[in-house]
Amino acid sequence: MLNRLREKFEKGEQAIGTFFCMSNVAVMECLGYTGLDYVIIDTEHGVFDTQPMSDLIKAAEHGGITPLVRIADVTHKEIQRAVDNGAGGLIVPCLRDIEDIKKLVDLAKFAPIGNRGFIKSRGCGFGNEPWAAGTLEEYMANSNEKVLVLPQCETVECLESIEEVVALDGVDGIFIGPFDLSITMGIPAKFDKPEFKAAVGRILKACKDAGKPCFIFTNNAEESRRYLDAGFDAVANSIDSVVITEAYRSFVNKIRG
Repeated sequence: MLNRLREKFEKGEQAIGTFFCMSNVAVMECLGYTGLDYVIIDTEHGVFDTQPMSDLIKAAEHGGITPLVRIADVTHKEIQRAVDNGAGGLIVPCLRDIEDIKKLVDLAKFAPIGNRGFIKSRGCGFGNEPWAAGTLEEYMANSNEKVLVLPQCETVECLESIEEVVALDGVDGIFIGPFDLSITMGIPAKFDKPEFKAAVGRILKACKDAGKPCFIFTNNAEESRRYLDAGFDAVANSIDSVVITEAYRSFVNKIRG
């Protein structure tokens, strides 16, 4: 199995991750000692160009964490630079219709699923990793297994076609962005509203019916536990900058009494 997250899900295990927005390899190395299963390197809102993104992917791998990359949009450059540099998956925002999803799959997966541009780059040890050393067909199939394609469901349009989206070949799961989803529903951050809970339940059910994992962003440990208990396969708890700030604030306040 070429992707530790995929392996966990196939074993029926759940995964815990976080968003990474701070462009610092040492911080990523520290996360390798925390027990996190995966980290989302956020190139949508973060400050990463290709080189720091590549360095962070390597640091995550070194620490035993699966590096996912949230790209900014569905373009050849955004997708190609992430997968070529070893991203274990793509989190993809702002998708609104089934054609957006099909374009994503076409760019992110090799034939016969898609039409990803061919190269043997850093992500496969420049062709020297054992899984990349066979025939071209084997390399493409292994690459398709290695890279998880995880569209975000964070718009009403995506929600309304979620069953069709998650059933597509090449879509490996769904990531729920609760803030943007609630905003597009006209109930910003009102996560206790029945209509929002129904939307989340619909997405989770669609994933379960398709046999694909469902991820969701969470604000704190308690919320993460609730979603895992509800059957989610993975939570992405908070953001590195928030966690670090809260941790330091907490012990400073304890010291000062």
